[in-house]
Amino acid sequence: MQHTIQQLMDKVSAIHGLAVQAHREKYGKPKGQPYDVFKVTMLVEQIQALAGDIYNDKEPHPKLVKKEKKE
Repeated sequence: MQHTIQQLMDKVSAIHGLAVQAHREKYGKPKGQPYDVFKVTMLVEQIQALAGDIYNDKEPHPKLVKKEKKE
């Protein structure tokens, strides 16, 4: 994992915040009032990008590589 645990937590927190925004935009409107489809789509795409970044982070963190070489 190239990211530190703190960076991972920050990304997960950002995903949560974006999901809350998307939910409020879509479901926080009074019945019958349309929501901004473009805005919700953009929020979902941001969530997907962050989730993909986390998923694709499979390399060991540089600090772990250094420790393995010492042992």
